[in-house]
Amino acid sequence: MSMNRSPSLPEVAPRGPATRQVAIVCESTCCLPPDLARRYDIGIIPIPFVFGTQTFRDGVDITPAQFYARLAETGTPPKTSPPSPGEYLQAWREASRSASAVLLVTVDGRVSTLQRSARLAQEMAPQALPGVAVSVVDSQSAGMGQGFVALAAARAAMAGQPLAAVTAAAERVRRRVTLLVTLDTLEYLSRASRLPQVATFVGGLLAIKPVVQFSGGHIRLLARPRTRRRAIDELFERVARTVPPGARLHAAVQHAGAEVEAADFEVRLRGAFDCAELYTTEFTPVMGGYCGPGLLGVAFYSEENGDGR
Repeated sequence: MSMNRSPSLPEVAPRGPATRQVAIVCESTCCLPPDLARRYDIGIIPIPFVFGTQTFRDGVDITPAQFYARLAETGTPPKTSPPSPGEYLQAWREASRSASAVLLVTVDGRVSTLQRSARLAQEMAPQALPGVAVSVVDSQSAGMGQGFVALAAARAAMAGQPLAAVTAAAERVRRRVTLLVTLDTLEYLSRASRLPQVATFVGGLLAIKPVVQFSGGHIRLLARPRTRRRAIDELFERVARTVPPGARLHAAVQHAGAEVEAADFEVRLRGAFDCAELYTTEFTPVMGGYCGPGLLGVAFYSEENGDGR
């Protein structure tokens, strides 16, 4: 069971959709805990995928636990496809019922082809959604790296800010957020990845437990530990070296079928940092199928001097 706890909320608490000028939407790749998405009224577009002979909607038709159990049995990752432009338009149409503008926060365009559909939908929006301003922000991340960018936008929107200010809030967090992961196996990533950065370190290194960083639209191999314990320690040490002393931390532990390790990692973070918010969430099937079972990671950023964001 995923946990979702926050010791404090540094931003303005939601006051209801009627106060918003801007509605926030993002794809299911953001891995936002469902109750957090509901709290901030963030629309989620599920990514379709084919698993065996069945088609599912990410985060809707199959639970992560069911998915990872089935993935362990078959060893065959799902085949994904982007939502159609029409599905983006429908999500924006629903979101615009409570706002005059919509901001889509997308998964990193270098990681996925989803943005192509989103951009096509944006071109169609003036005719399909007359009177609704539609803007797109590339989170330059995935998982809760994308999720934190969407949360920043949603909090600004709930405070009644206009589209330009909401976009600026998302971009501030985008510049700071980092996603670190360790993979239990490189098998799934080596099959699925279209990224040259990944291809350069996958070959011949299938025995390692790599620590990989997603930040600012760039993907880097940070370490090549041989054991799982060392890889998890490396994740923690990287966070500790990145967060300035005394800074408040916004973090989300991410996992793919590694609940016990994720819970332990959350305890370590909570004991070591002043956490403005701290969650533990599962990777959705699309994200987990891409990286493989056993993934453990953390998306995080620290507050700028006293800005509370």
